[in-house]
Amino acid sequence: MPLPFAPPPSQSKVYRDLKNIKLTDLTADEFDSLKDSLFAQGVDGAEDEMRRLNLVGQVSNQTSSSGVIPGSMQVISTTYDDNVYYDVFTPSKGEVWKVIAAYVGTATGFTSGILAVLDVPNNIRIYVGDWSAGGGDLQDHGFITDLVIDENCTLQFYPYGTLSSSSTIIVLLARVR
Repeated sequence: MPLPFAPPPSQSKVYRDLKNIKLTDLTADEFDSLKDSLFAQGVDGAEDEMRRLNLVGQVSNQTSSSGVIPGSMQVISTTYDDNVYYDVFTPSKGEVWKVIAAYVGTATGFTSGILAVLDVPNNIRIYVGDWSAGGGDLQDHGFITDLVIDENCTLQFYPYGTLSSSSTIIVLLARVR
C-alpha cells in the first residue's frame, strides 16, 4: 500500500540514494549516512521518508524492532597481562550492542577481575561484574539484567593480581541497533 502523502518512490530521497545498492550489501555506515541526511520535521513528505527509511533498515538488517540484528553477533577476545583497564569493545556511532556472555581465562597470579562500563564523555566508570581467582564465565558471578552499551560507553576489563603470564577475556556481543 502506498504511503498516503508520500511522493512517488522515484522521487524519494531514500530510494534515490540507495538505487544502486542491493539491500544485502547496504552497510551500517551507508544506512547511517542516509539517516543523518533526513530531517525529523514531519512535513512535506519527511514522515513518509522516515517510514521508507525504517522499512529499508529492517529489510537490510540495519535496524531491528524485535531484538538482535541478524548477522551482527561477534566474539571479541582481548589479551591482558597487567593491572590496567583494558578496552574490550566500544560501539561505533549510532550503534547499540548487547553484552550476552563473558568468560575470563586466568593468568598466572590472577586473583580477581572486574568487568566495567566507562561512560566516556563523563569519564565515569561503573562495575557490572566480577570474577574470583578461578575465572570462568561471568554468568556465575555477575550482572543479572541486560547489559547494553552505545557509542558513549566502552566495555572494559581490569584484572587484579601479581600477573606473571598473559590470558584473555572473551565476550559475546550482539548488535540491537
